[in-house]
Amino acid sequence: MYFVWGMIGLLLLATLLMPKRLTWREDIITFLIVGYVAWVSHILIGVIFDWIDFGPTKNVEYTDWALVSLVPSLLAVVYLNFKKEKWSLLYIIIWTVLSFLIEFLLAKIGYMKHHQWKIWYSVPVHFAAYCALNWFFYRVIKSE
Repeated sequence: MYFVWGMIGLLLLATLLMPKRLTWREDIITFLIVGYVAWVSHILIGVIFDWIDFGPTKNVEYTDWALVSLVPSLLAVVYLNFKKEKWSLLYIIIWTVLSFLIEFLLAKIGYMKHHQWKIWYSVPVHFAAYCALNWFFYRVIKSE
C-alpha cells in the first residue's frame, strides 16, 4: 500500500515541478479523459470479469480508488508534457515498458493480483493506450 501512495506522491510532485509544455486546459482535459477510460477499464476488467484484483480485499478501497483515478491520469500528463515529437515509436516503447514495470512491481509486492489476465497481456494494452493517447491529444485536445 505504501508503494501506491509513494508512486502517487512522486507523480504529483513530477507533475507540479516538471517544465510545462502543455497548457493547464490540456492537462485537465487529459487528466479527466484518461481517468474516465481507466475507470471504465477497471470496472470492465477488474469488477465485471474479475480478471484483476487490487489490494488485500475484493472490495474497492480508498487506495484502489486513488490508484485507478490518479496513476494513469498523472502518467498521461507527464508523458505528454515530456513528449517532443508528434509520433515517436521509441518514446511510446519506453513509456510502455515503464507502465509494465509499475504493474509488475504492484504484482510483485502482492497489491495487484492477476486471475485470468496474464501480466504479459498488459504490454500490447499499454502500447495501444499510448498510441491512442497520442492520436487523441493531437487530433482532439490540441486541435481545439
